[in-house]
Amino acid sequence: MVRYTRIIFFIFLLVVPLELLAKNPPPGTGTSDVPANILIMLDNSGSMRERLSTANNLYYPVDVETDSSGNIYVLEFAYDRIKKFDSSGNFLRSFGRYGTRCDQWRDARQFQVYGDRIYIADHTGNRLVVLDLNGGCVATTTTRFSRPNGIAVNNNFVFVGNTGSSIETFNRGTNSQHNFTTHNSDISYAWGMSFNSAGNRLIVSSFRGMISEFATSGDGSSLTLQRKISRNRYITDSGFDSSGNIYATEITRLRKYNSSLTYLSQKTGFRNPYGMHTDSSDNIFVSDYRGHRVVKYDTNLNQLMQIGGGRSATRISAAKKVIRQIVSNTDLTSGANFGLMEWGSPNRMRLLVPISDNGAARIYNSVGRVAARGGTDLNYALNFARRYYTGQTQYGSVPNYGQDCAQNYIIVISDGIWGNHGGVITQATALKDQHKVKTFAVGFALSGANSRYSTLATAGGTTTPLYADNETQLLATLTDAIKQAISGRLTFTTPAVMSDVQRGDFVYQATFEYANNKQWEGSIKKHKLNNNGTLGAVSWDAAEKLNDRTSERNIWTSGITSSGLNNFVTNNRDELASLIFPTSTPTDTQLDNLINFVRGIDTYDQDGDGSTTDNIHKLADVYHSNLIVVGAPEASSTTSNTSNFDKTDTKYRIDNNYDNFKINNSCGVTCTNREEVVYAGANNGILHAFKTSDGEELWGFIPPAVAGNLERIPSTKANATNPIYGVDGSPIVKDIYYDDTPNDNISNPRWRTILISGLGGGGNGFFALDVTNVNSPKQIFSIKNDPVNQVITHWDSTGLSSDYSYAGGSILPEFDFRKLGETWSSPRVIRIKVDGKDRWVAVFGGGYNQAVNPNYGSAVFVIDMENEGKLLKSIEIEDKKTQIGGSTGTLFSRVGGILEPDPTTGTENTLFKVHNWNPNICYDPGSGGAVTAEFTPAVSYVINFKTVGSLECVDTVDFDTPWPGTRNSGNTGTAIFRIMSNDIVNSVPADLTVITADGTGKANYEGALVYATDLEGKVTKIDLTKQFTIDTDTSSSGFKTIKEDIGQTTLFITEATSDNGRFIYTRPSATINNDSNLWLYFGTGNTQKLQEQSTQIQNRLYGIKDKDFPNFALVSPAGDISKCKTAPNCPNSSDLGWYVNLPNYQKLSAEPTVDKNRVYFPIYEPTTGTNACKTGKAILTGYDTKCGNSVLNVTLGTGVLSKVVVQGDNIYIGIAGEAKENIDGFTSSENLITGKSGAQATGGTVQTQYWREID
Repeated sequence: MVRYTRIIFFIFLLVVPLELLAKNPPPGTGTSDVPANILIMLDNSGSMRERLSTANNLYYPVDVETDSSGNIYVLEFAYDRIKKFDSSGNFLRSFGRYGTRCDQWRDARQFQVYGDRIYIADHTGNRLVVLDLNGGCVATTTTRFSRPNGIAVNNNFVFVGNTGSSIETFNRGTNSQHNFTTHNSDISYAWGMSFNSAGNRLIVSSFRGMISEFATSGDGSSLTLQRKISRNRYITDSGFDSSGNIYATEITRLRKYNSSLTYLSQKTGFRNPYGMHTDSSDNIFVSDYRGHRVVKYDTNLNQLMQIGGGRSATRISAAKKVIRQIVSNTDLTSGANFGLMEWGSPNRMRLLVPISDNGAARIYNSVGRVAARGGTDLNYALNFARRYYTGQTQYGSVPNYGQDCAQNYIIVISDGIWGNHGGVITQATALKDQHKVKTFAVGFALSGANSRYSTLATAGGTTTPLYADNETQLLATLTDAIKQAISGRLTFTTPAVMSDVQRGDFVYQATFEYANNKQWEGSIKKHKLNNNGTLGAVSWDAAEKLNDRTSERNIWTSGITSSGLNNFVTNNRDELASLIFPTSTPTDTQLDNLINFVRGIDTYDQDGDGSTTDNIHKLADVYHSNLIVVGAPEASSTTSNTSNFDKTDTKYRIDNNYDNFKINNSCGVTCTNREEVVYAGANNGILHAFKTSDGEELWGFIPPAVAGNLERIPSTKANATNPIYGVDGSPIVKDIYYDDTPNDNISNPRWRTILISGLGGGGNGFFALDVTNVNSPKQIFSIKNDPVNQVITHWDSTGLSSDYSYAGGSILPEFDFRKLGETWSSPRVIRIKVDGKDRWVAVFGGGYNQAVNPNYGSAVFVIDMENEGKLLKSIEIEDKKTQIGGSTGTLFSRVGGILEPDPTTGTENTLFKVHNWNPNICYDPGSGGAVTAEFTPAVSYVINFKTVGSLECVDTVDFDTPWPGTRNSGNTGTAIFRIMSNDIVNSVPADLTVITADGTGKANYEGALVYATDLEGKVTKIDLTKQFTIDTDTSSSGFKTIKEDIGQTTLFITEATSDNGRFIYTRPSATINNDSNLWLYFGTGNTQKLQEQSTQIQNRLYGIKDKDFPNFALVSPAGDISKCKTAPNCPNSSDLGWYVNLPNYQKLSAEPTVDKNRVYFPIYEPTTGTNACKTGKAILTGYDTKCGNSVLNVTLGTGVLSKVVVQGDNIYIGIAGEAKENIDGFTSSENLITGKSGAQATGGTVQTQYWREID
């Protein structure tokens, strides 16, 4: 039998936050745990069809220049901005904006770089603007005439052309006006102007169809016409090469002339090439205005390079994508009920999703229905929102509206300027003052602040408007607004208790305190355990040790070339930049501030004392991550007489000389003397290793898969930072025997102590370390799934990272982690048989998807611990979503009325008019339906819907790249639409119940039987007891992964719906009762919305048998309560088990615990009616394991109970809230409740693979 000597508790100490929190506190910890109500109002006006400008894309480039270093400067007309790229086309920076300041301009059409200056003809500002090469102001000069267009510079003078026939000259040294000439017959609207390299010939392109070459006098006082040609076309720019050849841009082409203006050749395919430039190496650059690109050519008009030209997202598609990310964020959805309204013109306004508990999931499916066209009538929209909140529409009431604790918000997202601003302010003021609904004002793609958004935010009670120019900024802005809304609902009162770890006569206890606008302060204490089971004296506090430490800390990461235990330092800022600032380009100061802050320096002056060099509290909160204590190798290697002993890890250890590992020096010292440490994951992104002897920190590791979260710590608010999720998963540690140097072509297996952990709320990833030598840990691997950008990143044992994209629909099988969600499910390390040999693997659930995003979470993963975490099998868990209709067909490009050009950019074959192809692809949003699409070949796309009665029907599909299939090429393409029905988006957030031969003598098999629970309320049994083989077929879709299908069957269903709330968030507890059956105990309830209540909520507790154990057999049909009894009727041998209906909207709040013939269930009962703002009851229930008869039902206080932990005849329960006084049979010390278990021994036991175990 495996020996377990750990009790598990964590205690959280809370203080009262008043404003913004960057992550949601634990449920039940406040006097009000009622979710905030948030109505997202998305502007659907016609301007939202405009495309966003991104760093690497160009948006209406009107002119282009280069400097002496080869850097490329592009003027974007729509944004009044210059983008600077290096000579290879890599984005460097941007500067400028619409305005009248020295470093701003309005509607400039041409500029020139000369020397170390940028000269801009400010068209609407009627100025000459002079900047340095980084956009800094040098000078401005008012022009003599209005609306200047073209500009050219030589060594002494600046020449500026206007909309007529005049040229104005400025002295380049003083920027003063010098001369003015008129050329009535030779210039007509001087759009483009350029000098030859000698500066004595000026070429002028007249927009109305002329190219004129002038000789310039040395004093700049005169221009003498040399030659000209007329064209019956608009001519926008021209320039010389070093041989005197002349190049000119017209409406669709670039034409080359000799020095006599005789036509030589041309390049076509442009869409309004308004600007051009030749550099000192005779490279020709053309700014293709409506092609959104700059193209580089040689003098023979061969293309050398292109910048831009891609189809950046439209504002509306970017906003919809961000909203999907928002409602897929656990930290946001757990604290709020969401609704969605599209608004614009009155006849284009509708409430797509009413505010509700499952609004986030419905928004994920419904936001695609928003289409941009129409006006911007915000006054009408806010009036509708006011009537909706106050129950004056057909959409019913808003949850908890009118309760004192209810927080109600509107988030207005718009890219425009609305009319009747006075009416808008009146509506926002009435919402705030009369109805307690606050309004956030979010300006999207405005390229700057706007006074209307400022006054709307003030009237709406949120004070400060929020702005975003791109997708990344919009995500951050909306997250910020929702965080404020969520934090406003919480008033914290008393500590919360989760888990500790006991080892010997000591208990290690993790606590933390909430703080407002700063990092949450953690603590890990070592307590002596008294004889009566209570906590004794404190031996040390790791937080105090860290704060008092004067020596340098060892903080390290992987993914950079610098190695060692202290590589997370400012000297490595250049390497760390992309790791810790993945979405932005930081300055050296920003890098140093973040690195030093994580190390413990108050670089952001959190305490407001004016110093940025003093220390902060260095240990962040240890929230969901459970502590684990690891000392010398101690797993059993003693022979046993159990019938299945040859299948156990103990026998494996004996066969592979584990005892020699215990006494050899592979631990850096004799392993018997290895330093005992406690590992703890903290939410500043660090996995800590503390010595148990004195509490000193040995080192802290920042997994590269979580390092990108650090970017969110800095706050725009002074003296503030944002707490984040970091290493929020629970590590497990196990001794395994394998070849840890597989690349040396030598079989050299040896015993190693490995640690593996998920990230919990810290992200969709996991990592593993070799901690055999605790003073010299090494990363084995890290893995991260980025579902937004559809990229898997794998860091190997050397720290080398590799990215594997699945945006095109496929990925290398051994890196196919696209179904990986937030890794709540802790890995279990077990042996299975692969290719006839033992293989150490980790098995874990697919994680959490916020019950929103169907693309990840609904799987169980088996990864190879002997091959850097590569995937062996992704086992998809059955999703009850069923297809009820759809359409499939062949799709060709250039079919009128079906595939057409983008109406904004004109890009061919990017708009699929589905309504002309099949108008009946529709779903019912009211019943949780959805429409999915699949295209072959794979392309990125956005589906747009239209309302037809009560249904939503596919209207059009926007392709990000032109559809490739054509009739003539023979490349056929296929479009598949599926109409789906189901209202639960499934995932597997819970830990798995893993039964091996080490757990029970009945398990006479290799490998394990695994039981997975999911949000659809299913218990799935998975068979990992077979002999597996690796697929070696290079053409196979499963190359290098397990070849066989892995058996799975649905053992039981809770008949869950989003209305009855029967989701399973926790792992089943298992035992073998005296009937020799394996029993599983579990319960249901939305742990993310504990205060949720409706007349349809009906949760249950279950005890069910796996009658086939220890064998695997397909079950059909799956079991349900029709095969179970409920008290007082005890199930007989033909029944599947028992169930209990929970009354009063009760929910299971933590994993059940089996103790002999009892099973304990922690229960939360929300308050109702006028008391909904008060924290609910914390109830401990106990039942007979075989019959389900109640043996305990006691209210322990108000708040949320943790899992019950049994130690001897004592039981321990933590409470997030307030414990009652004088509880019969229980005693409480602060938030730790202790009682005696009345359980009695039964005939059988089972020990499951446990995430705390060290074997």
